[in-house]
Amino acid sequence: METAVVIDACIFIKHWRSKNRANTLLTELLQHRTAHVSAVAKYEVLIGADEREMDEWYQIFENITVLPFDDVAVDAARMIYRQLKQENKLIDISDILIAATAIAHDYPLATLNRKHFERIRGLRMV
Repeated sequence: METAVVIDACIFIKHWRSKNRANTLLTELLQHRTAHVSAVAKYEVLIGADEREMDEWYQIFENITVLPFDDVAVDAARMIYRQLKQENKLIDISDILIAATAIAHDYPLATLNRKHFERIRGLRMV
């Protein structure tokens, strides 16, 4: 079993909204895997956060490696976009950038939004 994973924003948000955070998918992933988050997914989470919540969000992200959207990810995103556009199956640009980051770093993606991400060739998911 692979131990590293890129965690999508939706998993962080569902964790935040949960009444029992000890039993969320995020908690499970953090306990059993090396956690990464794309810079784009972290941005998505933090733009929706209230200023009063920021300290707690930064504490959550403290031990999670943020993967940059670098040149390798740019190339992967370009290829994903072209593939999806050709198939008339485009998804949100932020999801393309998150998937491209996971592909560029050769990690699987953990997401609750499988419907969109399953369209992307070469993306492994957990």
